[in-house]
Amino acid sequence: MRGIIYKDLCLFFKGVDKIVLLVLGGLLILFAAESGVYAGMLFSFALDMMVGLLHLTALEKEEKTAWGKYQRTLPVGAGKGVAGKYAVVLLTVLVSIAGAVVSNLAAFAFYRTFLPEALRWSVLVAAVTPPVWAAFNLPFYYWLGSQVAQFTCFPLAFFFFYAIKNFEAGMWALSDLTYLAGNVRPLLPLALLALAGGFLASLAISAAGCRCKR
Repeated sequence: MRGIIYKDLCLFFKGVDKIVLLVLGGLLILFAAESGVYAGMLFSFALDMMVGLLHLTALEKEEKTAWGKYQRTLPVGAGKGVAGKYAVVLLTVLVSIAGAVVSNLAAFAFYRTFLPEALRWSVLVAAVTPPVWAAFNLPFYYWLGSQVAQFTCFPLAFFFFYAIKNFEAGMWALSDLTYLAGNVRPLLPLALLALAGGFLASLAISAAGCRCKR
């Protein structure tokens, strides 16, 4: 299974090509011009979504090269193969978190204004987004293929960019999130349990879809 995880990590990082870097560079310039001291936070949100899309790109490459047929010849069961995918998603949470920290520190270095609440929310969203993305999209991939999974990721992408544009337009602020977090803090353990339960349920559904195709 370690080999499967290593292969998936390599596919993920190989997906960081010139186009991805150009898109991220363009977003960085846009947020720096439009969002000021919040540029680091908003850029980290966009990076979180890009991490999810890179996983989807890796899945598409696997499908085009008929990796599933080759995997059936290996002493790796469907459950372990799928679990490896989910493990890689959790590992790339570190990429999202690192991006959140670096982008906020870069905004601080440029604007000389440090916003602890922006950093906290950036790290929180970076930690939650990849597991939520996996829980939502991977079952579609294992049951219906990468083309369908690409379409199902649109609602999440739309939600992120809608939230970013509303923030830039002043329709919500960090103070709103801080107030909301204070009210729902007693429910945090339940939220974490729900996230973990949804992630495991998604893994089980994906494994079932993978076995049906074997």
